[in-house]
Amino acid sequence: MDSIFFTDTHAHIHDDEYGRTVEDFIALGSENNVLRCITIGIDYENSLMALEAAKKHTGLYAAVGLHPEYADIYNKESDYEKFYNIAKHEKVLAVGETGLDFYYENNPEKEKQVHVFEDMVDIACKIDKPIVIHSRNAADDTIEVLEKAEKKYHNLKGIFHCFDGSLQVLDWVKNRNFYISYAGNVTFKNAENLRIALENTKIDKLLIETDSPYLSPVPVRGKKNMPANVFYTACFIADYLKIDMSKLSYQLEENFKRLMGEQSLWK
Repeated sequence: MDSIFFTDTHAHIHDDEYGRTVEDFIALGSENNVLRCITIGIDYENSLMALEAAKKHTGLYAAVGLHPEYADIYNKESDYEKFYNIAKHEKVLAVGETGLDFYYENNPEKEKQVHVFEDMVDIACKIDKPIVIHSRNAADDTIEVLEKAEKKYHNLKGIFHCFDGSLQVLDWVKNRNFYISYAGNVTFKNAENLRIALENTKIDKLLIETDSPYLSPVPVRGKKNMPANVFYTACFIADYLKIDMSKLSYQLEENFKRLMGEQSLWK
């Protein structure tokens, strides 16, 4: 294996809305040394699809969970156990994506989002896996849910995915087992807030992602995103932080293994 390789910690490739296949993504990713990917579920059926795709390919893993956008469809009596059961599978590395999103007025009401988020965090802690957090315009409430869980569990851990630049969140994760994942939008010309956050992110807290098929980084901005493009985000970060690419690759892998555990990798 090449000494430089990357993990796309967050992509939606098992149900690509443009009809591209998982096999295509894997082949193209290998050309850019992107050799591992987590494909992310957004509801129960979608999470099952993510898991089925992950079962078929070495280096492809799943996260299963309920996105806050779909909190209205959650029924604890019937759904909690279903998510719990699939989350235990060895090819599921994390629970999510889940969290809070108060950006759009037509999103589910806050109480329902919080209820789902709390249950997903509960599942993650019970099976000792990380939580993949979607937090948009919701830093205070996201932290409140997590601090409540901290009082109940000793093993809370996770990723703030597609980080929005919240310095409040950056400060909160400093002494916790949480990581900050930057997507391709950190390369955008108007994303100065993300670059300020990047400068203030400890390198041992750093992860990268594509959030495919969205947020393609420069120099492929405007095209449909895919895991191979996480390489360009890595190039940008290495250049911006003046870090050797091999050092960045090594550190990202160390961070990933510290969060996910080495025993489940490369299956």
